[in-house]
Amino acid sequence: MLAELTFDGLAAVVTGAAAGIGHATAQVLGELGAHVYAVDIDAGGLAAAVKDLKAAGVRCEGVVADVTRELDAASVSDRVAADGRPLKALINNAGTNFHSPAHELKLDDWNRIINLNLTGAFLMTRALLPLLLEAPRGGAIVNISSGFGLIGGRGIPVYAATKAGIIGFTRQLCVEYGPRGLRANAICPGLTLTERVKGYVARNLNDPEGTRPRVLNGRFAQPREIANVIAFVASDAASYMSGAVIPVDGGQTAS
Repeated sequence: MLAELTFDGLAAVVTGAAAGIGHATAQVLGELGAHVYAVDIDAGGLAAAVKDLKAAGVRCEGVVADVTRELDAASVSDRVAADGRPLKALINNAGTNFHSPAHELKLDDWNRIINLNLTGAFLMTRALLPLLLEAPRGGAIVNISSGFGLIGGRGIPVYAATKAGIIGFTRQLCVEYGPRGLRANAICPGLTLTERVKGYVARNLNDPEGTRPRVLNGRFAQPREIANVIAFVASDAASYMSGAVIPVDGGQTAS
């Protein structure tokens, strides 16, 4: 099994890679031998992340791109294809949250979050599918949903809708492209201590562990704990796993 966890000689694309779960995923995939294409719209944050990754020995390249733009998604595909490494995995991680009850939610904010969280995953998938279908032993798509794609949460109707949509999109990819060797799975992280979550907790709860009663084991996940599962699911060690929806949430959705 350990040999099947490696990505030696293979490429992986990670969106939203400048920070948080995306950055941690790029790190883990790189440690497993992948050449990582780290994609993010934040040029400054991405440059800093790539510098850190390279200092840690990860073979990676930063690609500044807006996943909501067709031309940017196509440019990522062109970049990977030009380098000639087989594309083993696409990790659709780029996304954001937005807090507003439904009766106060503006249409522009609804459309903006739908566009990033859901349409962005579609555009990147569509652009990179031809390369993934050529991967040795089959390519893998790992879409990052959320525990809130499975259960409700207060004040996050558009976020929950997009993350539930990611699950449906993942299952559809499994059905349509599984016969051609592609695997597609969805990871549903729980409360994860990214920089964005730290900021939200500090603003709203004034206590970095203030939400722990919502998690059975009483703590947030570290980004790497989510990234470890993503890397496993993307690897050949999970070669018979497709169409799965996998909570990684400390028991949040079980309680």
